[in-house]
Amino acid sequence: MELKEGNKIKITGINCGRVCSSRYSCMGILENTIMEIISIQPLKGPIVVKVGESEYSIGRGMFSKLEYEIIE
Repeated sequence: MELKEGNKIKITGINCGRVCSSRYSCMGILENTIMEIISIQPLKGPIVVKVGESEYSIGRGMFSKLEYEIIE
């Protein structure tokens, strides 16, 4: 299933190094975190997600390191 705006996803794993993990940790994105996709920018732009009450813009390269499942 393809990721779309408005989807909620559950993080099942993070496959990246220490620096990237630290950035995700500062944003509150850990395993079992539930996020909502606010927007997917065109032309390989960032993906805007909502974690709790905060919104973050994550580049596609960094986002590709997340393992997730879409929650219906």
